[in-house]
Amino acid sequence: MDYRKIMSRFSAALNQVNAAYAVIAKKYGLSYNALMVMYIIAEDETVTQKNICDILFLSKSTVHGILLELIKNKYVVLISGKNKKEKRIIFTNNGEEFFSAILKDTEIFEKKVLDFIGEKDTLFFLEQSERAANYMLSKVNETINRDD
Repeated sequence: MDYRKIMSRFSAALNQVNAAYAVIAKKYGLSYNALMVMYIIAEDETVTQKNICDILFLSKSTVHGILLELIKNKYVVLISGKNKKEKRIIFTNNGEEFFSAILKDTEIFEKKVLDFIGEKDTLFFLEQSERAANYMLSKVNETINRDD
């Protein structure tokens, strides 16, 4: 098995998926990362900047910059969290309306893609992708920690 070639193809396929979302992001004047941040905010009403950093593997400064832009555009606001330092991020009414339009666009192609693949194959693909990603992350962490 040519591991390098398989991993290269796997990475290319994932990049193409991200590219589809980047097209939607661009249509709405967002970066790909800003769109992903908005998805996370929509999914979790208790989300914090740290949560976003952990989920997207982005630096604190990158997420902070994205949030400042979303705040400037009146899409999100920060509210008190569990302690004085922690701030939760929530959509404003304007942000909910803006993100709703984005969701309508993304749902169109997501539904078509998943219908094309079929429910059984979609679930299999999802389970195997999650399995591979989790295992890959554990192995890369073992490798890095072993080299220290």
